[in-house]
Amino acid sequence: MSNVEKFSDDLYVIRQNMRPGWYCSVLVIFGGDRIGVIDSGYENTPPDYIFPLIQEKGRNLNDVNLLVITHRDGDHIRGNDAIKEKTKAKIAVHKLEVKAVPNADIMLDDGDIVQIGDRNFKVIHTPGHRPGAICLQDTENKLLVTGDSVCGTREDLIRMDKELYIESLRKLLEIDPEIMIMSHPFMPAGKNILRDKEISEMIKASIKIAENK
Repeated sequence: MSNVEKFSDDLYVIRQNMRPGWYCSVLVIFGGDRIGVIDSGYENTPPDYIFPLIQEKGRNLNDVNLLVITHRDGDHIRGNDAIKEKTKAKIAVHKLEVKAVPNADIMLDDGDIVQIGDRNFKVIHTPGHRPGAICLQDTENKLLVTGDSVCGTREDLIRMDKELYIESLRKLLEIDPEIMIMSHPFMPAGKNILRDKEISEMIKASIKIAENK
């Protein structure tokens, strides 16, 4: 599948096209006896991309035990029902997103540790885009998954008090990841996977844009 990228032996990034030059990202993480998913995309994302990837890897859909949602927006949750129907996955969201996310099973809070595949991620509450927006930090692999919490030039996605958004971004600057995966190819980066200095540059640019909003 052309829009599925093998990021590492256990982590795959699916890019669901939305319009020319724009996509949303779904992560599939393969563990030894479990599979985790971060965000579910649209209604067609699971049957067209997630499930075929899992089966192509010789795994069973029943191995999917957890779906973690970064926030409530439709391009991140519309595949929830399909995943619920075809797998045994529980759906985990921040406690402030529970009422807005269909079929939510698990409430997350800032600082929680959640196992996705065989990786442990720390939940970082980053409100600004949405009240219960979260980032996920895999400290061992120096990976940060940000959803829409770092949105660059998309000022329209700062849907809360901009000072709250800026505070969340400054919290992320205190982290030192080597890789950051965003849900969309936000500008000025123009891509969804950033490495090393690109990460702080993107976060700082997002802060500056918000300050001038």
